[in-house]
Amino acid sequence: MKLYLEIPELDKHFPFRSFVNKGDRLCYPHWHKEIEIIYVVKGSLDLGVNDVPIHMRQGEIQFVGGGDVHYFLASPDSERVVIQFDLSFFQEVSVLDAKEHSLRDTFASMEQSGWKWPEGLADKMRGLIESIHEENVRRAEGYAYLIKARLFEMLALILREVPKSGMHRQPKISEESATKSKETLEKLERIFVYVEEHYREAITLKEVAKYMGFSPYYFTKLFKRNTGMTFVSFLNEYRLNKAKWLLLNEDAPITAVAEASGFGSVKTFHHFFKEATGVSPMKYRRTIFGNNSARMQEERSFSELYDKEGK
Repeated sequence: MKLYLEIPELDKHFPFRSFVNKGDRLCYPHWHKEIEIIYVVKGSLDLGVNDVPIHMRQGEIQFVGGGDVHYFLASPDSERVVIQFDLSFFQEVSVLDAKEHSLRDTFASMEQSGWKWPEGLADKMRGLIESIHEENVRRAEGYAYLIKARLFEMLALILREVPKSGMHRQPKISEESATKSKETLEKLERIFVYVEEHYREAITLKEVAKYMGFSPYYFTKLFKRNTGMTFVSFLNEYRLNKAKWLLLNEDAPITAVAEASGFGSVKTFHHFFKEATGVSPMKYRRTIFGNNSARMQEERSFSELYDKEGK
């Protein structure tokens, strides 16, 4: 069983990093002491923070506190900027301001979901995130000073303008709740691993519940409470994400894509895909490759047939 502690590789003298995370990805539950900021540049992201499922759309921002357990499932066409930093980054001001503010309490008590902020505040935060990441990518002379200045500006913005969370989050987790959280996460990881290893097969909720040693009723409640979606919805979304990746990266026929992504038949695949995206698999692929592929021309009549049946 994996440990759930992630240790980002940060310079102890400059405990910060930023990176772009792209495409289809299932990230197992983990936690780290560093603060994390997730900014969805495009696509969508199903994120879980502790026991709260969060669906993020393009342009949205989410803070994840140090010690908060989180995991996510991203869509294949998605892109996110991720910033991580240790609170020691602010050590100069934390000494000066210790009587008024605990930095850990500041990040723990803030409203961490950007779509709940006052109008205009998310635009300010996006500008800071983009500037910080750009400086880190370009690394022109003096970039570290500018990154530090932007993060201090972000801290001031949090103190002055970001509302407090109504959830009354506790910055320190008790040993009992931490143990309970770890047990839940171990269960979720086993489910995620099972899906990754068997999504090409015909999986039923009853089979997975039996594999986990749970009744279908308990399994259904556990999964929905901790992910925000039913197991069947999660499985279909996972398969669709795999299918999208294959459509955009492989020149395989639709029948092969349907089989490789775990759908029982091409007709079922076509139905689920069009219901989820609004377009047929072929039209989805055509947005990237156009109409010039020989495979496209061979399958166009096939796609049109299923389009007509679906109307």
